[in-house]
Amino acid sequence: MSGLLSRRQMLSAFAASGLAAMGAGGLSRAFAKPAEGLEILGAPNGSTIVLVRLLASGGLNAAAPGSTFRLWRDTDDLRAAIVSDRTRLFTTPTHVPANLANRGLPLKLFCILSMGHLTVVSADDSIKDLKDLAGKDVLGFFRNDMPDLVFRACLKGAGMDPDKDVKLTYVQTPMEAAQMLVAGRVTTAVLSEPPATAAIMMAKQAGKSLYRAVNLQTVWRDQHNGLGLPMAGIAVHEKLIEDNPEVIAALRTGLVPAKDWVLANTAAAGELAQEKMGMKAPIFAASLDHFNVVATGAKALKPGLVAFYETILSMQPDALGGKLPPDDFYLDM
Repeated sequence: MSGLLSRRQMLSAFAASGLAAMGAGGLSRAFAKPAEGLEILGAPNGSTIVLVRLLASGGLNAAAPGSTFRLWRDTDDLRAAIVSDRTRLFTTPTHVPANLANRGLPLKLFCILSMGHLTVVSADDSIKDLKDLAGKDVLGFFRNDMPDLVFRACLKGAGMDPDKDVKLTYVQTPMEAAQMLVAGRVTTAVLSEPPATAAIMMAKQAGKSLYRAVNLQTVWRDQHNGLGLPMAGIAVHEKLIEDNPEVIAALRTGLVPAKDWVLANTAAAGELAQEKMGMKAPIFAASLDHFNVVATGAKALKPGLVAFYETILSMQPDALGGKLPPDDFYLDM
């Protein structure tokens, strides 16, 4: 008979000191180490400010000492960081981790940070709803990517054909679209935040008027039985959950207070966004009311996410890797 303790004996011994209270996984969690030197990546959209605030407030210092933050440039940059194990935590449009998970990367969607930030902005104050766009020129951005797919889906939901009932043209970025709108080169554009706020502010300075003509989040809710538009959130690698549960616990504890601080301190949030995200503080602060910032677990918003993903699949299956993510993709917060 070997003198080594059996696994059952070991667990029984640790249980006496409370270390195995969580069952078979208790041993690894009891000795889990902080996630030292974690590279945290942020999507270049406004809702990332919630995670930036959590970091700036020291909310991850104990769980992830020496962590760094940077904005990721594109999905190739993000994927490379995930595959090389440089990052296990990042903010993202919600379709990106679903796509990568369906293509074999062990990712989970932890929470939602934004319930949409898309607006039809126009110099034509006669435009009140989507049907008023019939026959008109509309400038979009990121063709065949999420903002374009959302706008097209909303048009279809209003009984319109995006390819026939409106005259859609595209530029590469939302700021390019905002600048063309301010310059009077186009009358109407689909914009994200903060470019929509920037366009309205720049137009006012130039003695012109631009209007938020159609809120696409409101249209989406009306067309989807009250379900919102969960467009951006935080995703995590399975290894972070397994190896560094303290980080997950710190996120669960700190994200809601971080969100509340951002919404209550818009000027300071603008300064933080300028420092950490390269966004102009006054414009960012003025646009916060239009980000629809939240901090809600992905599992709690699963019905809305599934509706969002199903809409994407019906229009561009490759954007999600051809299928819905599995049920365990959605985490509690």
